[in-house]
Formats: sequence, C-alpha cells, structure tokens
Amino acid sequence: MPQHQSTRYQFKIKMWVIKALLFLLLIDGIKSTKDSQFALDEYYLEASKIYEKANKIHLENELATGKIGALDVSERILNKKIDASLLEEYVEMKISGGLREQNEMLELFEKAKESETSEQLKDEVENGFNMMDGFSDLEKKISEFNIDGVDDYFERLERRLYSESFISEIEYQLPLLYETYQIIFVYVRSFQDDTLSDTVKSILWERIDLLRRISEASHVILDALKKQGFNDDLQGFDSFERMRDVTEKLNAMMDEVKNMEGIDSKLLKVEKEMEVLEELKERNVVNEIKNRFQNLTKSSDFLTNFRTTTIFHGEYGGIQSISPLLQKIKSFSSKMRSFEFRTSISSKKWSTFENHFQHTNIQSGSLTEKFSNFRDCVQNFDFQTSFPMDFLDDFDKNLTQIRLVDSDIQNYTKRLEELAETTDNLHALTERRYPDPAQVDRDFLPLFREYLSEHAWLRDVDNLMILLRKIKDLITELNLDNVRKGFEEILEKMDESKQFLECYSNLETTASDIKELLVLPGKVWNFDPKVLEGTVEVVGMFKEAYKMIEEIKKWKVATNPEIENFPLDGEDVKAVSDGINVLETIRNVRNGLEMMKNLDVENLGIKDSWDLLDSSLSQFFEILSSQKIWNSSDVSFPTNLPIDTIKTFIEDEYQENQRNDILKFLKEIQILETDFPEYPNKLEKMNEAIEKMKEWENEKMNPVKTMVDCFEMECNASLKLPGASN
Repeated sequence: MPQHQSTRYQFKIKMWVIKALLFLLLIDGIKSTKDSQFALDEYYLEASKIYEKANKIHLENELATGKIGALDVSERILNKKIDASLLEEYVEMKISGGLREQNEMLELFEKAKESETSEQLKDEVENGFNMMDGFSDLEKKISEFNIDGVDDYFERLERRLYSESFISEIEYQLPLLYETYQIIFVYVRSFQDDTLSDTVKSILWERIDLLRRISEASHVILDALKKQGFNDDLQGFDSFERMRDVTEKLNAMMDEVKNMEGIDSKLLKVEKEMEVLEELKERNVVNEIKNRFQNLTKSSDFLTNFRTTTIFHGEYGGIQSISPLLQKIKSFSSKMRSFEFRTSISSKKWSTFENHFQHTNIQSGSLTEKFSNFRDCVQNFDFQTSFPMDFLDDFDKNLTQIRLVDSDIQNYTKRLEELAETTDNLHALTERRYPDPAQVDRDFLPLFREYLSEHAWLRDVDNLMILLRKIKDLITELNLDNVRKGFEEILEKMDESKQFLECYSNLETTASDIKELLVLPGKVWNFDPKVLEGTVEVVGMFKEAYKMIEEIKKWKVATNPEIENFPLDGEDVKAVSDGINVLETIRNVRNGLEMMKNLDVENLGIKDSWDLLDSSLSQFFEILSSQKIWNSSDVSFPTNLPIDTIKTFIEDEYQENQRNDILKFLKEIQILETDFPEYPNKLEKMNEAIEKMKEWENEKMNPVKTMVDCFEMECNASLKLPGASN
C-alpha cells in the first residue's frame, strides 16, 4: 500500500476509534438498573454542559461573523421587535415654533365667535327636517311601487276581454269532464256488493281507462286558466291596492307640507352659520390634529413592553465580549420605560381633546350643502298638487266585484290541479295493481268511491263557465280605456311627489343628523386649545429613541480568536438541545416510575391497570438498558398502556397528596409514547454535534502539524541513504 494511502487509512482508523470510545463512554450498556440510572444522569449532565458552552460560543460567533447584528441581540433580549422606521418621520421634524395645526385652530376659534343663529330659528329648521323624515316610509313605498304590476294586470284584463279561444277550449272540455265523471259514478254506484263476478270485474276493469280521459280534460282546462292568470293568488289586485295606499298617503302629505312655506329664508341663515365650520373642514385642521394624535399614539406603542427576558439575557450574560452591548441595551430599555410613562400622561390630555371632537361628530362632505339643497327642494315643489280620490273610489268598487269572481275562478284552478294530480295517481295505481280483469278485488270499488267523493264538485263544474262569462262582462263595464287615462294622470302627479321626496332623500341626512349639526358650532368651539401641549415633548422623545437605536445598530463585537472556525451552526446547537430534551423526557418517566413504585394501590380500583403499567415500563427500561439505549432503533415503546383508565380514575376519584404528581407522570409517559420513534435520530444528531464540538476543542488544545506527503508533492529535504556493506 502506498505510504500516503496508509497514512490516510491510519488517520481514519484513529478517528473511528476516538468516535467508538466516545460512543461507548456515553452510551455503554447497563448491567443493572442503578448503573443505567447513573449512566443516563451522567450523560444528561455532560450533554447539558456541552450545550451551554456551545450555545454561548454560537451566539458570540453569530454576532462576530455578522450573521446577526447588535439590534437582533437587543430584540432577543428584550423579546420585542425594534422597528426604528416607526420613528423616522420625527427625525427631521421642526418643532421649535410649535405645531402648525395648533396655530390655525386658534385663528378659527376666534373667527367662530362672530357667527351664531338663535335657538328659535334652529328649532324651526329642525321641525322642517322632522316633517320630511316622517315621509321616509312614503318615499320608500313609492320607490318600491312597481308600475309594471299595474300595466301587467291591465294587459291581463284586456286578454280576458278580447281572447275567445281559451273560453272556447274550456267550454268544449268541461262537458267531457262532467260526462266522464258521471259514467264512472254510475258504474261504481251500481255495484255495491264486495263479492264481484267475473263479468262485473271485466266491466269495472274496462272503466279504468276513463281516468285517462278525465286527466286529459283537466290538464287542458288547467293550462287554459293558467295562461289567463287565474293562478297567481290575486297578485295583480295587490298592485292596485298598494297604489291606492300610496295615493292616500301622498294626499295627506300635501296637507302637512304646506306648513313649510317660508322655511327657505331660515335655511339660508343657517347656511351662513355653517360656513365657518366649512372653513374649518376645508383647512382640515381638526383631522390634522386628530391624525397627529393618532400618529403619536401609534408611535408611542414603540415605547411599550421594553422588558428583558430571563432566558436570552442569561445566555448572553456570560459572554464577556458583548458586555458593552448589554449595557447599551439596559440603558435603552430603562430610557424607553421612562418615555412610556411620560407619553402615557400626555396621551391622557390628548384624549380629552379627541373625545371632544369625537362627540361633536362633524359630518363628512359639505355642511352647507345639506341646507342649500333642501332649500332647492322646497322652492321647486308645487304645494297645490292634489289627487283624484273620487276616481279611485269608483274604480275600487268595480275592481272589488272583479276580484270576487276572480277569486272563485282561482278556487276552480286549485281544484283542477288537485283533480289532475289525484287522477294521474289513481290511474297509475290501478293499472299497476290490476293488469287484467281477474286481478280486480274487493279494494277496487272503495278506491273509486273515495276518488268520486273527493271530487264531487265536478257535478257542478259548469259553474266555471258562468264565472268566466261574468268576469268578462265586468271587465267590459269597467271601460279600460278611461281607467288607463285616469291612472296615467295619478301616476304623473305621483311622480312629481316622488321627485320631491327623493330630493330630500338624496340629502342623505335625517332630522337627528341635522339637529346635531345645528348645535355643532357651539360644541366644536367649546374646548381649550392648550390641551395640545405636550406633543412637542413626545416628538423629542422619539428623536432620542431613534438616536439610541442607531448607536446600538452601529456597535460591533471585538474579534475573538478563541472562537474562530467554530464548527457548530444553529442546526447543530438545536440538535444538542433536542437531544437533551429526549434525555430529560426519559429521565422524567424513569424517575417517576421509581417514585410511583411506592404508591399503595391495593385498595384502589386501578390495581390491575397500575400493575400493567408498572411491569410494561419496567420491562421497557430493562430492554432499553440492554440494547444500549442511546443508539438503539430496535426498541419499541410498549403499546396499549392503560394510561387513560388510570388518568380518568385519578382525576375523578383520587384526592391524595400525590394526585398532581401522578397526573404529571402520566403526561410524561404520553409524551414519551408519542415521540419515542424520533428519539434515536435525535440522539444520533446530538452525538454528531457533540463530537464536532469535542474535535474542535481537541484541535485547539493540540494543533495538528501539517504533514508533507512526498508522493504527492516535491520535498525540499533530501534523504541520505546508508552506504553499501562489504
């Protein structure tokens, strides 16, 4: 074997031996339970010490190599995201001359005192809006009223008046329907004896097909009635009723609206008063102040919850090289807590100002426009409008008669629907049950008797033709052309009233809104502008906080040669931590089992379950010990353990001192049972990381001198060979 290959092979053998010795040292098999416990505890403590040291080096190395910055360390220690961008808007802010919006508010405050209206005038304007609010339902009724419903019904009346074909069709089918019913009736009545001869059976069986004739006739009549609208539950009449209801309410509205004459001049005065508030809104002073408060309040959230966390502070606390950074973080945290207290005091003062403007509820959009537009509505409306109620009374009387006849016809429509359905069902039943005369039995006649009784009204079915002719005569007497003209006049006037009501509705306001608006000037200017003090101070705090953050961000850790080439990354450190957690879980279950062995369960209802749990776990740990637990993937955790049974008993029945300890022990078992399949892999990764750590430490203690392989490169030294012997 070449020398350089031999050297490599010897090096690999050496490394394998080191690994094997380390592995055996850590995970050697156990001859007794006591030895197993000692090995587990010793392994756990050693791994914990290695993790603590590795973690500190890793944290320092992250900072030294630039993987994380000083600000990242601050966020870990303070357990808080430090976003300096929240304060950037204040860095360049000029605050020596005060805030601009404060100065503008003082100017408007004085100007507002020059404009005011009397309480009486405001009451009169408010009453006008109240009156219009009272018509909101009417405006809704007019908007919802569908003129198409009236037109559709007029068209339906015209069809009934001028269409002869549907009446002719019904007039042809009704006698067929009546005669067929009578034929069945006579035959069924003729045979009362339940015992039927073959002759009678044959006669009755042949009459089954008569049902088909009734079905066809009933469907034809039914379709003709539906085409003429005799099946819509009188919906067409509802359109007329809603129209009459709307017209009556519009007539009543006109009597009230006349009292609003002259309100336009009062509205004009209110408009002038609102112009000052318009200027306030146009200059956007209120919103700017509220936005200022909101921004300051939002930014002040940056100052909250600056508390160091024990876990991260403890980890970084033992690293000497970053102690100056820790001092900066401590000072920064202390300063932020001080700022938090001071801003909370200022915030309380701001809240009084914010609450003031919150309660004034300054409406969006134009304030004067509400009054000027309403003035236009009043000026453009004809207060002399009236509706021909006498015409509607006469029409209503005629329509009532039509409605009564229409209702009777619709009752026939419903009966015909039922007739068609029951006839089809009976026909299908008898054909299926009685395929030939011989099958006719004693149940045949009762079926038809029930059918005939249910539709006995067919004996008087000719009344339907009487009703159809009558409704045609009533429609003729109604004089549809004159009625149409009358309704067109009403609808035209209704449209004018609708426009007036919509004009008010388009203001998108109510009397309650207007009342609040009328008293708004007094509310708006009823505050002390000095409450704005303190904003400049808070901005100064934000500037200082931003400066401290920048100083922390610029801080760099000094180079530490001791941690150069540290081989463990974040995943390796986490692998050691995960392995320690595995060992801790196993220790907890093992220690809990030893503690629970002293529990007296003889008189408890869980003795068998407890003994099974005890024996299963004891056997598990015995196998685990013999199989060299820290590297075994062949050991399975026992299944079907009675954990739930024991847990339920302890929770419901057991009240002794050890209750909580037992429940905790059972929980640890469940954790071990769930996670055990992953343990060998986690322990293997931990061992690999620990091995990296130990090799790195060994290399630091005993640096390996580079050896030159003369087979692979030219050597400077020359070897002197011994002389030849004689």
